[in-house]
Amino acid sequence: MILYSHQKQRMMNYLLSVENLKKLGLIHSNTDTKLLAVAIKRSQDMHLQPALGTPLYKALLTRVETSSWTQDYLDLMNNYVVPCLVAFVDYRCSYLLNEKLTNKAVGRVQDENLQPNDDNQTEALRDQLRKDAYFYKERLIGYLMDDQGVKYPEYIEGCEDLTCNENVKKDRSGYKPINWQV
Repeated sequence: MILYSHQKQRMMNYLLSVENLKKLGLIHSNTDTKLLAVAIKRSQDMHLQPALGTPLYKALLTRVETSSWTQDYLDLMNNYVVPCLVAFVDYRCSYLLNEKLTNKAVGRVQDENLQPNDDNQTEALRDQLRKDAYFYKERLIGYLMDDQGVKYPEYIEGCEDLTCNENVKKDRSGYKPINWQV
C-alpha cells in the first residue's frame, strides 16, 4: 500500500495525507486537518528534506504527484520516509495542538472532557516523541548512506550549476543518535 497525499494536498507537495497520518500516528482522528497539514509540511521540509537531500526529496514529491513508483522507491517511502515523517509530526503536534493563535491572543486550548497535561508531563511526552523521531531519521539516513546511490542515485547528486540555490544542507548524521535512551 502506498502512503501518499490526496489530490488537494498534492498541489502543495505533501508526502503524506492527513488521513494516513491519523491512521499511522498517535494523533486522534478528530484533530483539525488544517493544523495537521501545516505540521506535515513543516516536518517534511525541516526534517525530511535535509535527511534525503533536495534531489531525492524532489524525486519523491514527483513520484507522489505522478504515481510513478518502482519497488525500490515504494520501499524507501513506506519503510523509512513515512515512519520518519509520522514521528516528526507527532513530535511537532504534541506542543502545537495545545496552543491556539487568534487575532486577540495566543493561548492554551482546553477541552471539557480532557484534562491537559501540566508542562512537566508535556515535556516528558515531547522528549520521548523527539527520541522516536530522531531514531527514524537516523535509520533513514543510515539506510541511504548504506545504499551509496545504487537504488537512489538522487541521494548522491551534487550541485554543479547555479540552479540549485534552494538545496538545503544535507544531514549526514546517520548512526549517531542524539541523546539516545530508550
